[in-house]
Amino acid sequence: MILAVLAQSYLFDDSASINGSLVQLYNLTQGLKGKNVEVHYLCLTIDKEKPKTETIDGVHMHWIQSKRGLFEWKRIMPLYKAILEEISPDALYVRGRNVMQYVAGKYAIKHKKVFVWGTNGDDSAEFYKNVKRLNTSKKPLFKKLLLYPLKAFEDVYINKGMKMPDHIVNQNTYQKDQTFKILKREGVILNSYYHIDNADQKKPRNQVLWLARWSKEKQPELFIELISKLKNKQVSFVLAGDTNDVSKRNSIVDSTRKYHIETPGKIAYNDVNTYFSEALVFVNTSYREGVSNTFIEAMLNGVPVLSLNSNPNNWLTDFNIGYCADGDLNELRAVLEDLLNDREKLKIMSEAAKNFAKQQFSNPQTLDSYINLFHKHAKRK
Repeated sequence: MILAVLAQSYLFDDSASINGSLVQLYNLTQGLKGKNVEVHYLCLTIDKEKPKTETIDGVHMHWIQSKRGLFEWKRIMPLYKAILEEISPDALYVRGRNVMQYVAGKYAIKHKKVFVWGTNGDDSAEFYKNVKRLNTSKKPLFKKLLLYPLKAFEDVYINKGMKMPDHIVNQNTYQKDQTFKILKREGVILNSYYHIDNADQKKPRNQVLWLARWSKEKQPELFIELISKLKNKQVSFVLAGDTNDVSKRNSIVDSTRKYHIETPGKIAYNDVNTYFSEALVFVNTSYREGVSNTFIEAMLNGVPVLSLNSNPNNWLTDFNIGYCADGDLNELRAVLEDLLNDREKLKIMSEAAKNFAKQQFSNPQTLDSYINLFHKHAKRK
């Protein structure tokens, strides 16, 4: 079977910004290629030295040179289409919201192929999401007025693309419910496929870890506040990540000094596993998460997840692999304090996290489920 994955970037392209979708796409394609699937990965790059095609880690790469411009999204659509016509895939996969959904959908319908779309957030199925983001942005009003019709035009293609897949893969029950509520389509819940080769080599330091972008949604300031309230400070604390906002970066770094919190900056993806392998506990303070890659990476390393707001599918509490404080920072502090003081309880939770993650995210049956979808047509309305 020939599978075409339409993506915006590639995880190990130095010119790309790392995000959860790229991590999950990489792991999925690596798993599928071992299942005798011929994987073709179509994506953009600003690296002018890239060849049009090459093979990386057994995956056939198709590079499309990206250019700047308000209509760049429109320019690239026929370029993706041309590659699809050339490789003639049996199935197509897109993760997240973008115009590739429309390109894949149109190709699948024309050639009677299978198109699978994977949601990557709790609001993935929302209509006119670009317009909504523009409305809530801090851009000056005159810029918003200029950009509004362009964003709406792009949203029209995305909205159409969301209605075209044969199958929709959701990360959790909430995403499935939202997909049905908005699109009137039944999604199937499949875990992300993930594997860390050296996950058994855990040599934890006496360390509490926070790792994400320093963004408004991730709320790194709350980690600092959490540590400020902690009585047990006989451990080290790491606030890993960065932001392009220099003022915000300086403010966060200044705040960490008082509590001796390490700030190593942005972590390269190849080094992420090292940080998790050295952690006792992973703390997440995001406003909301789907099934975060950091949750998976932590659990595969036997690191319990203490989350302020997110508890995907109630896993953290139902399987004793972490804790969700439902927005209560003081409660999160109390649980962290308890685990740091009771290392036997922490050890039990650590072992449960690793066993759970191996079963859920490194299970070959997940790959078989994806392959079954790629072979299975659905009736389109």
